[in-house]
Amino acid sequence: MNPLFAFQLRRVGRNRQYLLFTVLLPALFTVFFTKIFGGLAAGPAEYQEEAARYMVSMMAYGGLGAALGATIRISFDRASGWLRQLRVTPVSQTEVFGVDVAVGALLTLPSLVVVALVGRFVNDVQLDLSTWLTLVGALWAGSITFVALGLLIGLALDERAAGGAIGFVGVVLAALGGLWAPVEVFPDSMVTLAHAMPSYWYADLGRDIAAGTAPSGQAVLVLAGFTAGFAALAVLVARRRPLYAVAG
Repeated sequence: MNPLFAFQLRRVGRNRQYLLFTVLLPALFTVFFTKIFGGLAAGPAEYQEEAARYMVSMMAYGGLGAALGATIRISFDRASGWLRQLRVTPVSQTEVFGVDVAVGALLTLPSLVVVALVGRFVNDVQLDLSTWLTLVGALWAGSITFVALGLLIGLALDERAAGGAIGFVGVVLAALGGLWAPVEVFPDSMVTLAHAMPSYWYADLGRDIAAGTAPSGQAVLVLAGFTAGFAALAVLVARRRPLYAVAG
């Protein structure tokens, strides 16, 4: 295993606040929303629909939060001088980027798995094994969009601004993307806005799979477009503001 990768993974993985907000909180929200809205269901079929809907939404919420939280740490590493120290080692800037992407992607998986387990064993969501595996796999793959966004934020902002930005961006993506309330209850103008959010299409991947169908081509293409855009902007910012720069 790459030593830098192992170090970064241990460092983020030991952060209790990170684990609380990206693993425990989405799991608790899954139970809360399902008990509230599932309790209003007219029968078992409608309960299953609501339970699966909120499980997928909270998997998406946890996945995007974990991806953002893991990758904006690059701003803190710049401010602390850690990235400047890496300049005197054989580690290249490209490798630093690669490690941050890999860590961000890997650390989305615990949130997805824990929320899925809560959905199955607490809220009694009934899916076959292949559907469960496909659901987790698709949302894990889709989280790369938010890894790219987190890198962009971490590269563009200093550590204080990045820390505040992640909370704001997470709330906007969750609220406007229909993760906390179904888009079906939004007014028409808000539905159009929801469709402009990557979080909407990210959750849409999971909703299709949970419903027993393949993810829509539109969702895949939109997420791919967002990923490419965020990644291109991150590269542009990195060229103008090198990783080892302490300020500016």
